[in-house]
Amino acid sequence: MDSSNAQAIPPKLQGFLSEHGTIEWVTPASPEYAAIRWAFARLPDVNPCVIVRPPTIPEAVTLVAFLIANGIPFTVRAGGHDNFGRSFQDQGVTLDLRLINHVEIDPSGETVRIGGGALLGDVIPKLHEQGLMAATGTISVVGYVGWALYGGYGPYSTQFGLGVDQIRAAKVINAQGELMDADADLLRAIRGAGGAFGVIAEITVPVHCLKKILAGILFFESSDLPAVIRQYNHGYQALSAEGIPSALNLQQVVINTPTGKAFIVLFLWGSPDLDTGRIWLDKVSTLAPVAFNSVQETTPPAWLDEASRLSPKDSRGRVWTINIRQLTDEVVHVMGTYTTKMSSDPRVLFATHELRPASPSAHPTPDSVFPCREGHYMFEIIGATDTPEDLDAILAWGQEFQTALARTDPGNILDAPYMSLSAPEELDTTKVFGEDYEFLAELKRTRDPRGVFDAAIPQF
Repeated sequence: MDSSNAQAIPPKLQGFLSEHGTIEWVTPASPEYAAIRWAFARLPDVNPCVIVRPPTIPEAVTLVAFLIANGIPFTVRAGGHDNFGRSFQDQGVTLDLRLINHVEIDPSGETVRIGGGALLGDVIPKLHEQGLMAATGTISVVGYVGWALYGGYGPYSTQFGLGVDQIRAAKVINAQGELMDADADLLRAIRGAGGAFGVIAEITVPVHCLKKILAGILFFESSDLPAVIRQYNHGYQALSAEGIPSALNLQQVVINTPTGKAFIVLFLWGSPDLDTGRIWLDKVSTLAPVAFNSVQETTPPAWLDEASRLSPKDSRGRVWTINIRQLTDEVVHVMGTYTTKMSSDPRVLFATHELRPASPSAHPTPDSVFPCREGHYMFEIIGATDTPEDLDAILAWGQEFQTALARTDPGNILDAPYMSLSAPEELDTTKVFGEDYEFLAELKRTRDPRGVFDAAIPQF
C-alpha cells in the first residue's frame, strides 16, 4: 500500500481501502507500481491511478460491490497478456485478480477449480504434482480464465477441445456486486463472450491423467523460407488426409534467431504411449529437411516453460489475426512471401494455431457462443519491437501481411476472427456472433443494464 499519492484515488475508495487493510493497492508513487503494472502490451501512457489487489474472492466481492454502489468505473486484470492493453484505463481503477490464483482439485479427481487470476504457469505445475493435466495454451504468463473465456487455442485442443469448452461452472461477481454461480444462460454467454457480464472469479474445468509427453521443437532448414514452408505444408496436407491421431499437435511458427529467420514446428504428443509418438515424430521429420530436433520425453509444465521462451516478454506494437479454413497454395504463398519480409527483430514472429476437425470443439455447441466451430487455422502475426524507430515499418509489415491474407479466396476465410487477438476497432460483434448476437445483447441489457462491465470485451 502507498498513501503518498492517495489524492489521485477517488476519495470514497481511499476511505474504503483504509478500512480494508487486507486488500493490497498501489499507486504510481508506489515503489512496486511498475512491477505490478507490467503487462504484455507496453503502453507507457496508460497508467491506472490505483491498482487494487484483493487476495480472496470474498474480498473481491466486497470491493466490487463498493465500486458499483459508488459509481466508480473500473477495469479488470486477470493475466494481463492482452495485446491491446484492455486491462487498464489511464487514471482509472484497475481490479487486479492475480492474487486469486488458487488451483483446487475436486476430491473426485475429475475437475479443478481455478481462481480468476491464475496464470497457465500456476495451473499446470500444480496439476502435475498430482499426475493431472488440463487443456492449456502455450505461454505460461497468460491468465488461464481469460485464455479460456474467449476461445483458448492450445497444444491439447484436438484431444480435449478449446479452453472455452472446458468451462463446466463459473463463479461470477455480477452487476449488483453479488457472487453467483453462473446459470445456464450466463455460462453460455461467458463461453465465448467472456467478461462482458461480470467479474469471473473462478471457473471449474475437467482434468485428465497425463504425466509424460513427447514434446520439443523441429527446426527446419530455412535458407529458402518460402520453399520450406511450401514443402512442409504439402507434406502435412497429405499426412492429414491419411489421418492424424488426436494426441499429436503441430504448430507452425516463423521466428528470428541469431542466425536468421527459422521455420519451426512445435511438436507435442500428449499420450503416455510415447513409442507411437516417436513413430509420428519420424513421419513429421520427413516432411522437410530438419536442421535441429529438440523433441524429447518431458512433462506438461516443462514443455509449457520451454514453449513460453519463444514469445516476447512484452510488446511495443500489436498483433493481427485471421481465421483460415485451409492452407491452400494461395495462403501458403502469402505466408512464405511475408515471413521472408519479416523484420529481424526478435520480438516479431508469425504463428499458426490449428483447430483440427477431429477436435471436440470443431462442431456447433448450443451451450456456447464461441463462433468458430469447424476445422481451421487461427493466424497470429506479432509486429513488435523494443526499438521505437523501427516500429512504423514493423507495423506496416504486419498490416500488409494480414491484408494479403484477407485478399485470398473469401470462401476460405471464416467470418469471425479470434477476439482475443483482434483490435477493438476491428471487431464487429454482430458479425462475430451472428445468430447469437441478439441473445448476448439481450442478456447484456438484463444482466448489466448500467454498463458496469462495459470496459470488457465484447462491447454491445
